[in-house]
Amino acid sequence: MSVKLISAPIGLATLLAAMAAPAAVGQEPSSETASVEQAFQMKRCVNMGNALETPNGVSWGGLYGPEDYQRIAAAGFDTVRIPIRWSAYTGPAPEYRIHPDFMKLAKANVQAALDADLNVIMNIHHFEEIMDKPEEQMPRYIALWKELSAAFADAPDNVWFETLNEPNKNLKGKLMRQTQTAALAIIRSKNPERIVIFGGEDWSGIRSLGSNAATDDPNVVYTYHYYDPFNFTHQQATWLGDDMPKGKRGWGSSEDRQQLAADVATAVAFRDAVKRPVFVGEFGVNDPVDAGERVKFNDAVAEALEGADIPWCLWAYGNTFRLYTDEKGWDEPMLRALTD
Repeated sequence: MSVKLISAPIGLATLLAAMAAPAAVGQEPSSETASVEQAFQMKRCVNMGNALETPNGVSWGGLYGPEDYQRIAAAGFDTVRIPIRWSAYTGPAPEYRIHPDFMKLAKANVQAALDADLNVIMNIHHFEEIMDKPEEQMPRYIALWKELSAAFADAPDNVWFETLNEPNKNLKGKLMRQTQTAALAIIRSKNPERIVIFGGEDWSGIRSLGSNAATDDPNVVYTYHYYDPFNFTHQQATWLGDDMPKGKRGWGSSEDRQQLAADVATAVAFRDAVKRPVFVGEFGVNDPVDAGERVKFNDAVAEALEGADIPWCLWAYGNTFRLYTDEKGWDEPMLRALTD
């Protein structure tokens, strides 16, 4: 999930400035978007959070099984995003082979989602080393996508690949776009028409949409994450250490609602300019925040996005920012706010 504060929205011209020709794959994006829009049949999604993206040998709350995916589909969701920390389960250079037991576990989760008639977004999540040393880690990143693109080449078309979660720190600008275009080229060798998802630099916030690589590939869509205002959504997020927001606040002032409206307008303007689908890959509020305030925020964000025909993916189903727990079941007020 995102751990960086995103400030006020900026103009479309600034958003698009980073998508200049030198960083692009091919020419300007095609206006022929009918096929990708038809293939990208996503409206409501939930992240399978803090399960397969944990450090090797560490639990952040438990894994998920077929019953979880069936439950999600029955509740009215059509898609799951499965964050996976592949980089923690690789062998030595130069092959960087993924451990077979971990590959088996990841494939079982993807298949469980497909068996529940859900679309699947599968990504590379928490590859923290590439954020610090992009050039040094590029061989491992490339090896990962070579193996993943081959391993999932026969998966149904509604398994979508997200090249990298929340680029940050030193992975920005040209270097970040190189990771996107390199992954896309590798994926296309085995998956010529599969949907591929790009998320921008600086934690993939709303202000970072324009940092993505442009491409003439007809099956690329864009994503951003939305945790604004950060000092509300990440209250008591103890894993942030000194960066944890101080104080306590609710959500729903006129300023809060104006920011949400402006940010949705920014996403719509970007989508219209690049003529590609755009969706929110993460949004949500930390568990300790007042339940009523959490519901208010998530309800407002989902409603605003749906009103603009922007699909969304809540963080998360379980473990943190939770929508469901084994002890209490669904957070019913939250579920109603999202799906009614």
